[in-house]
Amino acid sequence: MSNDRRHWSINTKLNHPVEIKLHEGNKPLLQPIYHSAKFTPSENFPYWDQFIYTRVSNPTTRQLELTLAELQNREDCIVMGSGIAALTGTFLALLKAGDHIITFRELYKPARMYIREFLPRYNIEHTVLSLSHLEDLEGAIITGKTKLIHFESPSNPNLEIADIDEILKIAKKHNILVSMDGTFAGLHQHTEYDVDVMIHSLTKFGNGHGDVIAGSVAGKISVLQKIREMSIYIGATIDPQTSYLIERGLKTYMLRYERQTKTAQKVAQFLGVHPKVRKVRYPGLSDNKGFELAQKQMKDMGAVIAFEIDPDVAVSADKFCHKLKLVQLTASLGSTESIICPTGTFFGTDLSPIDREEMGINSLSLRLSIGLEDAEDLINDLTDALK
Repeated sequence: MSNDRRHWSINTKLNHPVEIKLHEGNKPLLQPIYHSAKFTPSENFPYWDQFIYTRVSNPTTRQLELTLAELQNREDCIVMGSGIAALTGTFLALLKAGDHIITFRELYKPARMYIREFLPRYNIEHTVLSLSHLEDLEGAIITGKTKLIHFESPSNPNLEIADIDEILKIAKKHNILVSMDGTFAGLHQHTEYDVDVMIHSLTKFGNGHGDVIAGSVAGKISVLQKIREMSIYIGATIDPQTSYLIERGLKTYMLRYERQTKTAQKVAQFLGVHPKVRKVRYPGLSDNKGFELAQKQMKDMGAVIAFEIDPDVAVSADKFCHKLKLVQLTASLGSTESIICPTGTFFGTDLSPIDREEMGINSLSLRLSIGLEDAEDLINDLTDALK
């Protein structure tokens, strides 16, 4: 076959376009999007050191993984198709039949349900504790069987603060791996703690614009090798366009987070003294149960507020959400726009009445994620709805 394109047919030319090569040093300012499912290997390198198939790895996605690993002060990072894929992929990779996992009721509902409903199908046992009673943690460990402790901080939806030092101390004493969902705190926080696996929903603050779904797992290479293999075989890959959008979102990550946190503090203080608000949960309020622990563990107090309205305002949190004009009723968090959801409807249906009461999840409780609007506009919107 001649290399002279003039001798090729039109069909061949269309399927083998002219290759554009840059001069040495003539590089793009932004990384290109490698929108290719397949790559041709070089004969000069081992196949496993190259990009072959995007389900295994892709240059755009790998760029994102390295950025996230550096941001979190971890050896490596894996990105997956969603936050829950990152969670379930971690559980499936690190646990096997006969193992035991300890977690807490203050957990993202899909993660809690996966541990309770799906892991037992693989003969993986679980114990669910409360972050408020860490004194029960060591007693829940089953020698030789407990292989993983999983927790969130701050927790979803009511922002409970876990004592990370205490959890790590107990886990290391018994040689148990620890995984932590740090989505609410953000990618730049808790990086100094020796948590084996740090999990984030990149759908939230990482991307920050509400237009992609993805998750990440960061940690030591020795632990991540098992998780990466699992992610490849369960097909939890994200496409290069998604990777690019998250990488682009990360360029303004700190600017967005600092602004959102500053506004959240103002809104939380406003809600904390409003006569029609019965309870406010925000780590930055001095009367919050986890205030001192949050001050010790977190640089920024976050952009999520949980609160409970008086029944005189509305018959339910759902009805209250529809009174708001600027703040939008929808799922998720961490976007540029402020969004709200009723926690009883979204997060409490799988819990027992006792757990819901103790956790403060009821028909009048809400979770508010602060966006980039001015604090005064958000406060005015909440003021009108609370009348």
